[in-house]
Amino acid sequence: MKPLQLLCMFLIVAFEGITAQDFKDKIAQTKRSIDSIVTAEKAQLKERLRVIEYRLDRKEITEIESRDLKREASKEAAEAIRIKTREQSEKLSALLHQRIAEKHLSDSIIYKKEMQKVIDSVDIENRPPKNEKTEVYVDRNYVHIGHNGIYIGQVPYREEDYYESDYKRTQGGGYFALAFHNLNSSEHFSNNHFRLWGSKSVEIGYTRNTRLLKNNNLLHLNYGLSWMMDKLKMKEDEHFVKNGNITEIVPYPKETIKSKFKTMYLILPISLEFDFTEPIQYKGKTYYPAQMGFHAGVGAYVGALLTTKQKVKYTENGSTHKDMNRKYYNVNEWTYGVSANIGYGWFSFYARYSLVPLFTNNPINEYPFSVGIRLGH
Repeated sequence: MKPLQLLCMFLIVAFEGITAQDFKDKIAQTKRSIDSIVTAEKAQLKERLRVIEYRLDRKEITEIESRDLKREASKEAAEAIRIKTREQSEKLSALLHQRIAEKHLSDSIIYKKEMQKVIDSVDIENRPPKNEKTEVYVDRNYVHIGHNGIYIGQVPYREEDYYESDYKRTQGGGYFALAFHNLNSSEHFSNNHFRLWGSKSVEIGYTRNTRLLKNNNLLHLNYGLSWMMDKLKMKEDEHFVKNGNITEIVPYPKETIKSKFKTMYLILPISLEFDFTEPIQYKGKTYYPAQMGFHAGVGAYVGALLTTKQKVKYTENGSTHKDMNRKYYNVNEWTYGVSANIGYGWFSFYARYSLVPLFTNNPINEYPFSVGIRLGH
């Protein structure tokens, strides 16, 4: 090969290497400028969202108003990013389209290596024909490059999708309930053997909420599954004792620190709820949020006994001891009853009354009841 040919080949390779490096440097610089703008706007948006949450916690605004404010803040942040990054976006768009249009390099080893290494954090998923659009991901920011401009931000979605997903006709969620618990009978409203503050009912469950009317938010059907624990705590040195088919409260032979009796159930609740939450109008369509306003309901439940447990903590000769057993105390293995609730949003007061006595065969039937609060939907 002649020296002149060698020199020409060397100059071509060197020129292409310089061009490739210059191309990468330009894109890297453009990307850094875009990242800086996006990071700053995201920080400002985060602060705005924090202020909105603070106002919601202080009840200065409603849940619906907070969501509208958050959407508006997000739209303004996206618009600010679009305006501030327009110049850099146009540069990035021009550079990418320039390289895509250079088909004379597409089969060369230099071009393939260059495009393989081009900006580690920029992944060009497809290289379409020049009359089509290009989609690029810069870090976690979606970049849509078209012939009329460029979009930078989160993967675009319709606001209608937000309403469709959040305000479905059937929705579900978890809840937690805590209540005072006692026993009622024909002789007393509540048994004075038990402490008011120590006797309680705890319930953890999952419920589904279905709107019954297609174009009205008033009637809803709630149904689900929950675990419930009822606890009775003695005031005095007493405990439950099984005496044949009867379960009695008798004095404990030693000085007690605490004495409590627990029953645990698997519950299937169902209720009809009246929901006065106002519907939302968006782009000519009506959406029906559930339990975001005032609501009240009545219902029933059925449950199966899982286990019973009695625990007595007492002192003897200056030391502390525990007496714990899971004996069968003639507790009814099935329970059912009625319930009612009234509340606003995710908070409600509720009451539950069993139509089945706690113990079988006792001379006086005592029916468990609970009154307390529930959090969740």
